[in-house]
Amino acid sequence: MGQLYIRLNNHFVFKKGRKYFLTNITKPRKWSKMTTKQKEQIMGKDVTTKIKRLLKKHGSKSNMNYKTNPTKKRIKTRRKRGGG
Repeated sequence: MGQLYIRLNNHFVFKKGRKYFLTNITKPRKWSKMTTKQKEQIMGKDVTTKIKRLLKKHGSKSNMNYKTNPTKKRIKTRRKRGGG
C-alpha cells in the first residue's frame, strides 16, 4: 500500500490490486512492521465499494481513519409544560 494508510473504524485496510480488504490490525506500529505477504494472509472482508465512496467524498490524504459505526445520539423529545 505504500505510504498511504487507510483505516476503517480503527482497523487497517489492505489494498491488493484495485480491491480493498479489511484486516483485524488496529495498532500502527504492528501494521508498519508487517510485510506485504503477512498482510495478504490476514485479509478479511472486501470493503472496496465503501472505501471508494469515502475516498471520493472526502478526497485522498495520507493516514485516513473513517469512522462509520453508528453514533449514540440523544433523541430530542418534546416535554409538556406543567401548567399551574
